[in-house]
Amino acid sequence: MDYSKRVDMISAYSVPISYRPPETLPALDKCTDYPNTNSLQYRLTEAVPLAENQLPPFLDLATVNRAGNVILAGNNYTNRVWEGGLCGWEKAEELANEEKVIFSKRCEAIVTALCYTKDDALFVLGNDRGLIELWSTGNAVRGNGLYQVDRRYEHIGAITALDIFNGPERIVISGSMDGCIKLWDYSEGDLHTSRTLQHAHTGTITSVATDCRQDSLAVSCSYDRSAFLWDFREMKPAIALYEKHNAAFTTIRWCDEANWNRLVALGDEAGQVHFIDTRQPNVLLETVPCFDRKVHKISFHRKYFAVLGNTPEVKFFDDKSKQLHAEASASNYVRDIIWNDVKDSEQEASPISCTLIGWDSYLKRVSVDAVAAVTE
Repeated sequence: MDYSKRVDMISAYSVPISYRPPETLPALDKCTDYPNTNSLQYRLTEAVPLAENQLPPFLDLATVNRAGNVILAGNNYTNRVWEGGLCGWEKAEELANEEKVIFSKRCEAIVTALCYTKDDALFVLGNDRGLIELWSTGNAVRGNGLYQVDRRYEHIGAITALDIFNGPERIVISGSMDGCIKLWDYSEGDLHTSRTLQHAHTGTITSVATDCRQDSLAVSCSYDRSAFLWDFREMKPAIALYEKHNAAFTTIRWCDEANWNRLVALGDEAGQVHFIDTRQPNVLLETVPCFDRKVHKISFHRKYFAVLGNTPEVKFFDDKSKQLHAEASASNYVRDIIWNDVKDSEQEASPISCTLIGWDSYLKRVSVDAVAAVTE
């Protein structure tokens, strides 16, 4: 090989000095000398911001406090900049009514986790940059209005799961793509880490859930095909709930004590829901096939539970795992569900209904009691 004739690749593929396309959109529109300028056109075009009190079209998350206030979070996956946003309403019946919005916020990153705390005016959100934020919707000193209490960058990967403990202490548990679980204490007016489990899982943590009856127990699941029971009173808190499953676990929920006998429900990428007793690990008590694609969320309410997947369909089941209804009115993924909230004294008389939220700004109210009566 004659190395004296080598081509200088840097100079051969560098932008020539004579290449000087217009630097403004009006000049670029009239220019015919540089036809292949799609990337330049994109860079010069400013992103169109969302209107006030409007959510991005991909509704992903919802949370409700004890007073019935609702927060919806949505993201934009098709714009030139992926971003999120959230809006709050006093009650679920007012969802999508822009005139009833009590607060709204634009986010610079994708909102990946959201939950109210034990205090009705405080909520926590996580994003795909590993940031966890504590927000307040008002207090006696500041009055009404959304303001940030604290924010922390301590997760390396995106925050994928959040939940709160129901004990006397004010603790939030978070999980992320880096397999790390953190406990956050917000009782002193800020967020600080009370415990860090750096390698809780070897894969992305897909979901965490706390026990509604005991303030020290939680469960988690991961893409590493395992699920763990955590007792944070112990120095070594992890107990294997289920290991080496044949598909990755995608969501986990702790069932209600009264109706479900302390069972844990696990959803996987194969579209199945499995029930496990925490007192009998590594044994699947029951498996309910739901979809031919992954389960996204499982939600329990009294004697019913709903299963959402990477599908427009939502399936409702009773406490015998009998399918009652399949809601297929959505045109895209259904991402979350809001159950109607009633007082204990009204539980027997009040009908059970829910609101489904999803992509393409999908909102749908479903009467679960009505569809159950038709099935029976």
